[in-house]
Amino acid sequence: MRKDEKEMKKIKIFVGVFLCMNLFTISGCDKVVHSAVVEEKDKTAAKKEENKEENKEKETVQKTVTEQVQAPETYQTTIQFDLRSAERTDQENPIKFTLTADAPIEVPDVDAICLKNVKKVTISEEEPQKVLDTFAQGQLLKQNDDGLVETYEVNGLTYQYTGTFQNLEVLSLWEKYSALDDVKEENLSQDEKEQRAERFQNYIKAGNQNMTEEEAENHVKNIVSGEWRLFDSASKELTEENSTLEKDTFFFERMVNGVPVNYIRNSYLPYDELSRPWIDEDDNFHEAKCDVWDNESLTMIFCSGTLQSFQHSDPIEVSDASDEALFLLPFDEIKDIFEKTITMQIMTEQENRLPAVDGISFTRYPSIDAQTVEMTITKVQLGYMRVRNGSSSTEGSLIPVWDFYGTWNSQEPAYADGGDEMVIDSVTMDRIGVPLLTIDARDGSVVQRVQSGPSTTFPGGIGECE
Repeated sequence: MRKDEKEMKKIKIFVGVFLCMNLFTISGCDKVVHSAVVEEKDKTAAKKEENKEENKEKETVQKTVTEQVQAPETYQTTIQFDLRSAERTDQENPIKFTLTADAPIEVPDVDAICLKNVKKVTISEEEPQKVLDTFAQGQLLKQNDDGLVETYEVNGLTYQYTGTFQNLEVLSLWEKYSALDDVKEENLSQDEKEQRAERFQNYIKAGNQNMTEEEAENHVKNIVSGEWRLFDSASKELTEENSTLEKDTFFFERMVNGVPVNYIRNSYLPYDELSRPWIDEDDNFHEAKCDVWDNESLTMIFCSGTLQSFQHSDPIEVSDASDEALFLLPFDEIKDIFEKTITMQIMTEQENRLPAVDGISFTRYPSIDAQTVEMTITKVQLGYMRVRNGSSSTEGSLIPVWDFYGTWNSQEPAYADGGDEMVIDSVTMDRIGVPLLTIDARDGSVVQRVQSGPSTTFPGGIGECE
């Protein structure tokens, strides 16, 4: 078990002279403010300068998004720092921090990004039937006792389906025993081993070919209303005796007038304190102050070209809030903010750290006592982020942000199981769709993404191939 930590206090960070000059030029939540000092020679000159600045601002707003942000095709950097803290147990040795990036930068090819209104809606009436028509043309076996979940047998595979709910917020069709794919052989019962082997052969008979990205995109186009695009995909091989199958996962994101609503892995975000009950230091119980509202998610998993899971959750409806083009900071300024702020995610209070490796733990890593932290940026994307209107769980806005997606590994001190011996654990987060930092594209302020309580992921989401 990991050694209990003391209650986190505001952290006072001590760094070397170099780090003081370069790392903490701005704090993690500050906005970037530029000022210029101009010597006024006379009123006429000042007026001309003022008009010049106004015209310059108008010209900037009229530029396309690509021209405004002036981002290169890839984000490349290597940064190394020694990080020290007064709260760190080992005061002699700092955290060895390394950030590397050779990541594609994705910028919408649009003339402008405008503010949008968004509200929570339910799954469209047509979508459940389209899912059945596409993937479950088999025999309806039975319903559960309350008549809400149907079970289908298709090509020898058993699927469960939630489309009979009214006012659906989550629509799922999943192969009932797909979770067995990722269970080690020694942890399966004899019945489960036989069942997995039989399923394996049924997948071979049903498909025996891989699902391409284009085919997956066509499925979404034919089933789900609105404009969508593939955010990312992942593949892995499943082996049973002498046969091998490919398992493919596809992650999609909604498009709004050519701008993506950036895909987010909900369950890997820090918890939203307002959306869950909590107990204060005096053991007083407090009700949640707002209801859960997770980010919209659309994923599909195929095994040997045959559907294993379809899930669409938390759909939204988007409308115009303004037709005015928003001013966007150049990427160079966004990049500088990211590089000067990312370490604050480690050297700060517990609730603001990066998500735990399992996505559900209340303990956040990398910890302040880590020996080393290695972060890798895998993708940088400009798109929309949904924010609530106050504490509303049904209405909000879409604002433009930069998401720096990536992975990390930290070497963490821990106690060996069943003893008091201190060992070093390797903790890794390498899931798709987890932003290490999110920055408002308009003013450079850092945005703390949070999940709205427990993940709404259905059992069909278990066993994604990452």
